[in-house]
Amino acid sequence: MNLLVLRFSAMGDVALMTPALVAIAAAYPNVQLTVVTRGNFSPFFYNIPNVNVIGINLKKYRGIMGVYYLFHELNVLGPYHSVIDLHASLRSRLISLFFWFKGVNIFKIIKGRREKQQHIRRFKKKLKPIPHTVERYLSVFRKSGLDAPIRKGPWINVDGDAKMYAKDFFKSLGIDKKSGLWIGFAPFAGHKLKEWPLHKSEKLIPMIIEEFPEAKIFLFGSKDEAPILQTLRRNFEQVFLVTGGKLGIRGELGIMEKMDIMIGMDSSNVHIAALMKKPVIGLYGTTHPFSGFGPFAQEDTGVLQVDLPCRPCSIYGNTTCFRKDFACMEMINPQDVIRRIKLLLNVNTTW
Repeated sequence: MNLLVLRFSAMGDVALMTPALVAIAAAYPNVQLTVVTRGNFSPFFYNIPNVNVIGINLKKYRGIMGVYYLFHELNVLGPYHSVIDLHASLRSRLISLFFWFKGVNIFKIIKGRREKQQHIRRFKKKLKPIPHTVERYLSVFRKSGLDAPIRKGPWINVDGDAKMYAKDFFKSLGIDKKSGLWIGFAPFAGHKLKEWPLHKSEKLIPMIIEEFPEAKIFLFGSKDEAPILQTLRRNFEQVFLVTGGKLGIRGELGIMEKMDIMIGMDSSNVHIAALMKKPVIGLYGTTHPFSGFGPFAQEDTGVLQVDLPCRPCSIYGNTTCFRKDFACMEMINPQDVIRRIKLLLNVNTTW
């Protein structure tokens, strides 16, 4: 049996497929999983049995005709028993429709938009936990007749190339071997409203150095974010930048594997680190883990947040603060992060 699994973006949502795919692959060793996603996301699926990744460049398949060409290319690689649509975007629905006309079974994710809307409405808010994204993915497989329990992580593993890229990166920094505490910090997110105010990050770094003098801090961000990361780094000798470029996702995974703990926003870095079974601290403000996007298997310990009646005001962070004071993030202090680091790493706190 060959299943065509569709999920094109965003990065964190694609990475969150891994626990579901690991579960299905373990429970059904005779099932082939053909995963279609962006080509640069393929390292997430390393070492998952019976998973074949078709990495695509979405820019090549624009418009209805582009989607049809993609369908045709995928169809040649079949046949498929079912299409598992974990995206439910216009593109994935069109591809599914083309396969449906050929008699292929179609199973589509239910995103729970109504429940999520109840989370973010300003008045008469109903905030209660809804299924995690991973559980929603598994429910699609369940509808197709494949039921499987979650397996023990890590759910993302790194390959030999990733380890080599990371080794070369550390050597370029003059680091020959790991010693002391290594802390990853990703101060950015896909939407500004999900980011901790920059002045908080500026205070956190020297506080970490004061509390953990032997620690090394690795600042994660894109190439475009490098100038701001450089200002955060200042002249601290134990602070280093990890800014994409030629490293790519594979290289960053290799580097992240060496971290003892990962700090970030409700963003892909925190989700990916959690899937690698690394302790994480996700700073949540405008969004909320109850909406199904908590760091997987660390929805409680891995989340740092404050309780406010206006939270959450957004599912994805792509909105504005109607209070205008950004209290949900301003009320999270660097001392809170230090306490959580010590809690997760079983270090006695003095704060």
